[in-house]
Amino acid sequence: MAVITILLAVGIKILGGTSSQARKTATDALAASIEQARSKAITSRSTVILALAEPGDLPTTDERCRLGLFQVTNWPASATTVDAILLQRWQSLPTGAIPYGGDFQGIRNPYDLPELTIRYTSAGKQQQISVHAIAFTPRGGLQWPTGSDPLVMRIAEGGYRSGKAMPDLRGESKGVSENRLQIGRVVARPWRID
Repeated sequence: MAVITILLAVGIKILGGTSSQARKTATDALAASIEQARSKAITSRSTVILALAEPGDLPTTDERCRLGLFQVTNWPASATTVDAILLQRWQSLPTGAIPYGGDFQGIRNPYDLPELTIRYTSAGKQQQISVHAIAFTPRGGLQWPTGSDPLVMRIAEGGYRSGKAMPDLRGESKGVSENRLQIGRVVARPWRID
C-alpha cells in the first residue's frame, strides 16, 4: 500500500507539472507571436494580424488553438472583413493550455470582442475565417480591436469541449491557474501581469 501511495503521489506531481509547463509554454509562444506580428508590421510598413483560431475555425480535427500571421496592405476604414496574405503556416499552442475570455481589472480581452473575418488564399483555394484577432499598425500600435484601451490575454490550464475553451478549476475554491499578458495600445508590446 505504501508503494502504491508513493507512486500515486509522484504521478500526480508529474501530471501537475506537465499542465503548468503547457501553460507556461503557451504563454511564451503567444507573447513571442505578438512580438513577431508587431515587428513584422513595423518592418513591412503594413498592418499585420495575429489570428487566434479555435477548434472549428479551421478545417482541423484536433482541439487546439492555432496562431496565424497575416499581412494586410490596405486596411479598410471600417474593418470587420479584410483581405490578407498568410505569412506563415498556422502554429499550434500546446495541448493542455488555452487562451480564453474575460477581462482582468477592467482591461478588455480580444476573446470578448467581435471577431474579425479574414479572406486569404491557401493551397490555391480562397479561404474565409472569422477569428479572434489582434492587428498591429505600421508604427507598432494596435489597429484591431478598435478602441483606445490596452488589451489583456488570459492563458489557462484547460482544454476545449465542443469547441469552447474551458479552463480547469482547481480544488474547492474552483480557482483557475492562469497567466496574463497585457498589450499596450500605442506601443503594443506584451508583458506578463501575473
